[in-house]
Amino acid sequence: MKSFLLSVGILVLSTATYAQILKVNKGSIDSDSSGYLMGSTSVDFNLNNKSATAEQSITYTGLEADADLAFIGKQHAYILINQLNYFKSTGGPLISTGYAHFRTNFLRKKQLSYELFTQIQYDGGRKMPLRYLLGGNTRLRLASSAHSSLFVGIGVMYEKENWKMLTDETQIIYKSLLKSTNYISYKQAFNEHVNINVMAYYQGGYDGEADVFRSRISGEAVLNVKLTNLLAFNTSFSAQYEDHPIIPINKLVYSLTNGFKFSF
Repeated sequence: MKSFLLSVGILVLSTATYAQILKVNKGSIDSDSSGYLMGSTSVDFNLNNKSATAEQSITYTGLEADADLAFIGKQHAYILINQLNYFKSTGGPLISTGYAHFRTNFLRKKQLSYELFTQIQYDGGRKMPLRYLLGGNTRLRLASSAHSSLFVGIGVMYEKENWKMLTDETQIIYKSLLKSTNYISYKQAFNEHVNINVMAYYQGGYDGEADVFRSRISGEAVLNVKLTNLLAFNTSFSAQYEDHPIIPINKLVYSLTNGFKFSF
């Protein structure tokens, strides 16, 4: 029950570190229209290798639910991205992960705009009960047309993480770091029914306690096929690599999902 309540809380809390892609019509955020609300919900089946230790090689299957919401103002955009996962291995326990990410894009229609963001996240499969982010960046539009767009973001963030020791889960490692956070985002509409959205992140910072520079590279690609005005089929692939994880877990994890999306 405690795990379920925490999962629900993560889903609705508006306070993204996998790459976060807003699965509503992101192109509308950069349009001249303003003063409207848009959102989407989706349910996906997934396959991933999020094993708890580097020695394990276990494949999980599970269920993923997303709920995204965005308000597009005349000058600024306010974006809330939520994701909740439940997955299970054969004969293993039910494990959940989730995050809630809130982002504000100031001066959204300018070639150079600004973003502030915060995120809360947990990952039961990797023994991480909490990750909290707070940061900001500049956002530069490199190219934009009726069918495609290309953006880069450069910024800094504060990251706080709690990790359970694999040998004794009652022992918690607390880690707080200042990191650079940078991304590149590309969207391409092939026609009015099919589009792809790709985002890649690099985040890194120096850990003085361990005397090591910790880097994280993550990315996500989402293929969206519009079936009706409200319903679409989407396939997404995400991956993350950490060169110096806090505890000895897999450095590389991935997730492949397929499902349906309802937008408004």
